[in-house]
Parts: sequence; C-alpha cells; structure tokens
Amino acid sequence: MLESDRSGVGVIGVGKYIPHKVVTNKQVEAWTQAPAEAIVAKTGIVTRYVVEDHETASGISAIATNQAIEMAGIKPEQIGLIVGCTFSGDYIYPAMACKVQGLIGARNAGAFDLLANCTGFQVGLSVVADRMQSDPGVAYGLVIGTAIQSRFIRWTDAESAIYFGDGAGAAVLGRVPPGYGVLSTEVFTNPKVFDSVRLRGGGSSHPLRPENINDGLQYYEMNGLEVWKQAIQYQPTVIRRALEKIGKKTEDADFFIFHQANLRLIEYLMGKMKQPMSKTYTNVAEIGNTADASLAIALCDAVKAGFIQRDHLVVISGVGAGFTFGATVIRWY
Repeated sequence: MLESDRSGVGVIGVGKYIPHKVVTNKQVEAWTQAPAEAIVAKTGIVTRYVVEDHETASGISAIATNQAIEMAGIKPEQIGLIVGCTFSGDYIYPAMACKVQGLIGARNAGAFDLLANCTGFQVGLSVVADRMQSDPGVAYGLVIGTAIQSRFIRWTDAESAIYFGDGAGAAVLGRVPPGYGVLSTEVFTNPKVFDSVRLRGGGSSHPLRPENINDGLQYYEMNGLEVWKQAIQYQPTVIRRALEKIGKKTEDADFFIFHQANLRLIEYLMGKMKQPMSKTYTNVAEIGNTADASLAIALCDAVKAGFIQRDHLVVISGVGAGFTFGATVIRWY
C-alpha cells in the first residue's frame, strides 16, 4: 500500500466532565489575600471547579469517556488501546487507564498511562495515532486527559491557588479517509527548567514519611513567571515546526486549541503568531487551568460548539512541566 493510500487516524468522538463544586476568586482571595480583581487581570480566570471528596480520577474519566464513545457511535469493546494522560491517577500505580478500562467495559483494549503533564493529551493523541497506523488491528483508540489537582494545592499559596481546577476530557480515535486525521506532531523539551513546576512528595527522591509529612512536599510548587517565559519562547516554535512537516505555515491553520493555562498567555501567543483570537477557543476564565484535562476539555467544547468543522486544519498545542512543548496538526473529518 502506498503511503498516500493509507487511511488516516482522526478524532471521531469527544467528551468531558467538569465537577460541580465551584471555587470563586473571592474564595481564593480570602484564602491567599490575592485580590480577586488582580487574579482576573493576571490570568483571566474567574472561577474554577473542584471534585467532591468521593470523586476519583478514574471515575470522572469514565464519565468523559462514555460521552466520547457515544459521539463516536461505537461500543466500548471495539476499543483496542486506552492511554490515560495524568499525574493524578487514583494511585501512584497501577495506571489509571487500567481502572477506566474496567469501568467502561473495554474488555479488548490494552491500557497504560502517559506522563507529559499539561501537554499530555496532545502527546497521547500522537502516540495512539502512531500505534493505530502501525497496527491495523487497532480499530479504535481512546485518549483521556484527567486532572484532580485540588488535592495537591496549598490553598493559601497564591502562586498556585489562583490557577488550578479539576476535570477530565476524552477523545475516541478512528479511521478516516487519507489526508485527514493526525498529519504531524512535534515535541520539544527544555530540561534546564525541570524544577520550575513540580510535585515532589511521593516520588522516589521524596517518599512521604512521618518525619517529612509537615514539610509541604505533597503540594504544588510553581514559578509562574518561568512558565510564562518558557511558553512564549518555545510554543510558537513547536507549532511552526509541526506545520512545516506538512508544508504549512502558521497562517494556514484554521483553528488552534491551546492548553488553558492562562487567558493572558493565550492572548499573547495568538498575538505573537499574528493570528486573531477568533481562530481559537478558550474556557480558562470559567474553569481555570485543568492541566492534563485542559486540551481535551477545550477540544470537546470547541467541537460541540461548531467552531471546528470538516476540512479545518487544527493545531492542538500545549506546554507541560518538565518543560515539554508539543503540537499536533489534524485535518478534521
């Protein structure tokens, strides 16, 4: 079979879950002393949502996944591969994807988790698409982005409390005609700022013990300025490289889905790339930064709202702790 005759692999179903418990800027102000108006000015975020005590990462992932399966018009047992993109699974191990597999009844799937933080869903899309292209036996794949961050945030720390919320998003991948689906991917990492965003507690270098439980290792640590500097420097570059692989330029893209880290950052990036805000979708003002779930939820919202249409050239791009930058280009079907 000629390369040009190969079927594509594209997104055929999307779903999401946003918790019901709202955290307003006024509440964050009371906890951190950061003025509510200043939070909006700095981030564009007005509200964020967090899970209830009984909710789990696998549970909210299953809700989002079932929506995506319904849109795709398939049965769970037809899924051949499940990739969970998260740092906040039910346990350190086993993988969250394995639990989701059982919850949705995808008995014929292989399942594992992938850790790329806030660009995890984008990396997961490329991994599943590549796997499906190399193995015709995988008819359908599932990518899940999930974040339960509220349990790792020190809510008195303004550096992190102003940004983050919880949620889950999912996408089903299936066969599409040649020329459609995932066309290219670029991933770039800058390890020089490895420690700028981190969660050390529970890792093998910092196992949680009675003697260190009060040291705060179980909470986010973040240098927000460094995140901004990294994103504006490298995210346009990784997008350009992904488009160049298929002979396209930034202005050729019809729509952009960004990790919803900060509304001001998205505005800056679109301006730097000389693209109008009408070519992207944002929900960060309403739900905050949902980390691994962010790209998946934004994609779901944009698809359901009709912003993304057949033949659109769509760029999905994120930046995650590490720092890992990624962009995947999809011809929508």
